[in-house]
Amino acid sequence: METLIEGHLLDGALEEYSLAKLAESCVPEIEEHLLACESCRSRLEVIEPINFVHFTEDGPVYSRATRLTTGKVMARHWGRDLDGGKVFGSVSAARKYLNESFAQMFPEHKCKGECGSTQEGG
Repeated sequence: METLIEGHLLDGALEEYSLAKLAESCVPEIEEHLLACESCRSRLEVIEPINFVHFTEDGPVYSRATRLTTGKVMARHWGRDLDGGKVFGSVSAARKYLNESFAQMFPEHKCKGECGSTQEGG
């Protein structure tokens, strides 16, 4: 898969990285580039308007919304024994789904200091 154009990551590569759909052999190249390229990190943050982790009794549960190149938004939860999501037409609908579905799956969870955004400054 071609991942770079003019020294920056392609939108499709960022989307696949965000959705964890890249071939394992491509991940180190993408992550190395993201460490060095502020522009691509900023683009990834735009693609991932929601990127959150809850530390539950079952281990960390990640919640992410990814803006797809189709204009839709993929809302997804994953963790040790969990991986699923749905596609929505907006970030607000994806956020609502992530909040409500997490609360249904983990009704006993109360966020503490370690829960929060996985993005810098978030």
